[in-house]
Amino acid sequence: MSRRPVILIGGGEHARVVADAIRSNPDLFDLIGFVDPKPPPGVGPPIPAPHLGDEAALRGYPGALAVLAFASSRHRSARREAVGRLSPIVGGWATVVHRHARVAPDAVIGEGAVVLEGAVVQVGARIGAHAVVNAMAFVGHDVVVGEYALVSPGVLLGGGALVGDSAFLGLGAVIRDHRTVGTDSFVGMGVIVTSDVASGARVIPHVVDSSGRPEWKSS
Repeated sequence: MSRRPVILIGGGEHARVVADAIRSNPDLFDLIGFVDPKPPPGVGPPIPAPHLGDEAALRGYPGALAVLAFASSRHRSARREAVGRLSPIVGGWATVVHRHARVAPDAVIGEGAVVLEGAVVQVGARIGAHAVVNAMAFVGHDVVVGEYALVSPGVLLGGGALVGDSAFLGLGAVIRDHRTVGTDSFVGMGVIVTSDVASGARVIPHVVDSSGRPEWKSS
């Protein structure tokens, strides 16, 4: 199998970890660069690939695959909009699974989805198109993660759980087995979900800052 050229859509911190996953599969992909109108300043070393320009630069690489390399808990619709806007331009969407992720042979990973280092995806699980399963997340047996959903590092999804399209699960959230997290919902960092979460709902923990004042209010 020949290596496929891949371009990152986005140039921020999340793009660096997606780049790492791509580069962990040197026999499959050739990371040729990233597009971003104005790459945001980040921490750590830069993305190990050249900045090709803004999205118009994609027209110069008609055979290259693309992968979404930006994530946002506030503007999750931007990922879906980018796919709709760029699909006629790119040569397809790369499905990226870090070589040190553990994915069961019968698990289904959708087009454009990203599974990062140390993640576990068990038997019967399905990851939707352009979803992200972040580092060290655990996706139990028969779990369904919807399209464009964002599963943060350290999330635990019990067997048979359902995560709706464009849902966001914050760092270390725990979803009990056979529970549903609805479409476009937001589950905050460290939340333990024991009952279904309605579509569009926000489940936010009560967190205090160093002065003892609340940073978040439940809603």
